[in-house]
Amino acid sequence: MGETTTIVTGSKGGVGTTTVALNVGVQLAMQTRKRVVLLDLARPFGQISLMLDLNPRFTILDALERIERLDEPLLATLAARHKTGVEILAGPRHAPMKAEQRQSVTIQALTRLVELAGRAYDFAVVDMGVVNAAEWAPVLAAAGTTLLVAEPSVLALGMIERHMAAAAPAGLDCQRIHIVINRWRQNDDEALAAFQHKHGRPILMRLPNDYRQVTEAVTLGMPLAGSANNFLLGRYRDLAAWLAGSAGGGHGRRAGTSVPVAQ
Repeated sequence: MGETTTIVTGSKGGVGTTTVALNVGVQLAMQTRKRVVLLDLARPFGQISLMLDLNPRFTILDALERIERLDEPLLATLAARHKTGVEILAGPRHAPMKAEQRQSVTIQALTRLVELAGRAYDFAVVDMGVVNAAEWAPVLAAAGTTLLVAEPSVLALGMIERHMAAAAPAGLDCQRIHIVINRWRQNDDEALAAFQHKHGRPILMRLPNDYRQVTEAVTLGMPLAGSANNFLLGRYRDLAAWLAGSAGGGHGRRAGTSVPVAQ
């Protein structure tokens, strides 16, 4: 299991999973100054290259087509380096896939890719989009941590339990699945407290709702940026610091451990 690999997935579509994965990866790279790779496995198209205004030469499909001979040096040549320091293996840009490409996109190949990325880099962050935990269990099991992104709505919170219900019978360690609430406002705290009390699942991090800031970043083709007192950016820094600090032995990634300034 890759203790330094983090998978980011959503409880449902539209909760901002890619935004979370992108900014966690960038903050890991900027804070640690170590090698960080961001894998864009969200389907059907990769969004991260668009969000960063990148036109990468290679994508995930190029890596999967070479999976039988893919090693750490070859993987590094396929990733595009962003000015923040994070290296990106972009998602597919076009559809439909060619016949030979479809044959290479298998759970086994994706699992191998995630495992290799975890060995090749100091940290790997994987944007999975929304997946069925039971069907994607081998890929999810290749990571030390899963960040399950939701928003403070009845539907998104309800889907957390469906994800957990699929994960446990598939052999996934639910203690390594951590809930991140995106687009949080203070008036959501009562509903979130009720959720935690009812289901006994702590919330690792609340990311404040800042539509203007996120939209401007995407428009400019860049990750979130700002001063030290930027509330949203500060939460991403806290989350990245927790992931970096937890990676040493893995024990810090168990459910119930807290992130500074998580409320």
